[in-house]
Amino acid sequence: MLKDMQEYGIGNTPLRELEPINGNRIFVKLERENALGSIKARTGYGIMEELPEEAQNKIIIESTSGNLGLALGFFCKETGHEFMCLIDSSIASAKLEKLRAHGIKYEFVAKRDGMDLRSSRICRAQELMDSGKYYWVNQYDNKAGINVHYLTTGPEIWGQLDGTLTDIVCPMGSCGTICGISKFMKEKDSEIQVCGVEPYGSTIFGEIDAPYINVGAGLVGKPGNLIHSQAEVNVHMTMTDEKSIEYAERLYSEYGLAVGVTSGMCYAAIDRYAQNITGHTIVFIAPDGRESYGEYLY
Repeated sequence: MLKDMQEYGIGNTPLRELEPINGNRIFVKLERENALGSIKARTGYGIMEELPEEAQNKIIIESTSGNLGLALGFFCKETGHEFMCLIDSSIASAKLEKLRAHGIKYEFVAKRDGMDLRSSRICRAQELMDSGKYYWVNQYDNKAGINVHYLTTGPEIWGQLDGTLTDIVCPMGSCGTICGISKFMKEKDSEIQVCGVEPYGSTIFGEIDAPYINVGAGLVGKPGNLIHSQAEVNVHMTMTDEKSIEYAERLYSEYGLAVGVTSGMCYAAIDRYAQNITGHTIVFIAPDGRESYGEYLY
């Protein structure tokens, strides 16, 4: 039985205002301030809180770049479940060290012919699920992962700005975050514009299938979360790794915000997005911290 999310130090993360861009107010939601260091602490909690009966007495597994693995490993210990994390060679060394430090079991999944690393992990997760011994929680198509952002992340942002935001920018990967936030915001004000951002090379909306280093976002094709929730994404953008790193460095050097590459991706997207509007109040999600991207950030 899990305690309330707040008792774990998750949620109520700060919203910080940055310098305006083209007459627009810019705010960043700092999810690295969650316990466990990322927005995936919310997702892991939500998934384990709504774990179905069929998962009992099975080993919980997930395909992850590290952040969700850390969260699920923690909450599985809280609920008495065994857990194994499926990772690949792209995982940042800092994230791998965190998994080891917390005693979380993991399996390295090799790249399969004709697949990228993330797709290879997903394929392995399905194989293990089919064996009958494991239960794959499948962050890419899990209503609980959407619901936790509908119930917590969206309302927090709305309350912190007294409902005055006009646009929200979210990274897209499993799309649980953007689906949950979009559902909440559109119920509050259908005019709020939801902008989803993915790395250049990801094909959630992007048309170019190419390699990218941004493990915190991106996917081949649309995940089930986006398809089945029918969440409204008004604008979609792609951003190169180079720009994402550049803007993560700007957030650190100009504001002292130690956030990761995915956060930089969203800030770079805002810089482009805001050039065509003025007088808006724009919020973007910064999913995790700089310490997880030591290979790419100086």
